[in-house]
Amino acid sequence: MATTKVSVLKFVGTVSLGLLTGVSYTLSTLTIPSLLDLPSASSAAKAFGGLRKTTNTHLNALTGVAGSAFLLAFTLSPRGYRHPYLLYTSLFVLGTKLTDFVTPSIFGTASPSDASSRAARKRRAATARKEKQAARRMEASYEVLGDSHSDEGAMSTSGEELDEDTNGEEVRSEVELFVKNQFMQTALAGVGFTMAVLGLWGDGAHRVLGGDALIIEL
Repeated sequence: MATTKVSVLKFVGTVSLGLLTGVSYTLSTLTIPSLLDLPSASSAAKAFGGLRKTTNTHLNALTGVAGSAFLLAFTLSPRGYRHPYLLYTSLFVLGTKLTDFVTPSIFGTASPSDASSRAARKRRAATARKEKQAARRMEASYEVLGDSHSDEGAMSTSGEELDEDTNGEEVRSEVELFVKNQFMQTALAGVGFTMAVLGLWGDGAHRVLGGDALIIEL
């Protein structure tokens, strides 16, 4: 019974790790880079934020399932059959979550001067918005007719303000850093997946050879 549970855990862990590798590779090569082709920085930032939140949820789930499956398989295996590859594979899987801290230290993040300039731009944009809103209120107080035109103007102005608040270079740097992080996750997950496949193949070969040896002895 324990052997069956261990085999199921190995299979679940290998499949989950394969999915994790494929999703990370697809994100880093196809999905995320295509966001840079969107017509405006605001649309790219909005799409990137939603996609990053969704993908993080799924990647965390796959990482948890794969890592837990290999750790449980190592723990539940009989003492003489606790293959080290199960532990090593689980460490590679859990190591994919450390890339969130390692990638910025390797490739760098925004400098303090960049952060201060972004804060200054935000303050200037907030001041400009307040001035525009005050000007619109004054115009609305003098104009009773044409309310629909005023609403359309307000909507277009808010869209322009959103474009002004979103800096294209900042969005590009965030996307590129996310892509590099996914590349590192793909590399770690790929090494773990290869190790898991070779380990399963080795388990199967060991069983076949063991069965042959038993037949020869009889």
